[in-house]
Amino acid sequence: MQVQDARERIPMSDEDIVAHFARFGYRVNIRQIAFTGETVQDFREARLGKWWKAGKLRQDEPGLLRIEDAQPRPDQRTRDIIVVSFGSSRAVMGIEIRPGAPPLKPGDATNRYAPTMEWAHPGKAAAANKTAAANKPAKAG
Repeated sequence: MQVQDARERIPMSDEDIVAHFARFGYRVNIRQIAFTGETVQDFREARLGKWWKAGKLRQDEPGLLRIEDAQPRPDQRTRDIIVVSFGSSRAVMGIEIRPGAPPLKPGDATNRYAPTMEWAHPGKAAAANKTAAANKPAKAG
C-alpha cells in the first residue's frame, strides 16, 4: 500500500483550501501553500525555540496557528504565517521559497518546514541551516 502525500490526505479542492485562507484576509494561490505531516504543535514549538523573531501571536487554537510579523531566520523577510490542521495533514502559508528551489513538494512527514519555514534547493538547504545557526544569538540562561 502506497502512503498518500500530505496534500492527498486533505479531502478538499485547491479552491476550497485557498478560500479557507481567504477567510483570514490573505489572498494566496495553491502554489504558495505548503502541505506537511508536521503538527500545529511542531510549529508552536519551533516559533518559540528556533525562530529568529517569533512575531505576534494572533490566533492559537487547536488546529490553528496565526502569527503576524514573524521572522523565522535572520536572512528571511518578516511575514505572516498561518498553519491550519485538516485532520492528518496541515496546510501552511508563509513558507519562504528560496531562489532556485523547485516547486513546493506536496509534502509528507519528512518535509520539515517548522524549524526554518523555508523551501530551498535540496543541496543548498543544509548550507543555509548552518549559516542561520551561526548567526542566531545565544539565549541568556
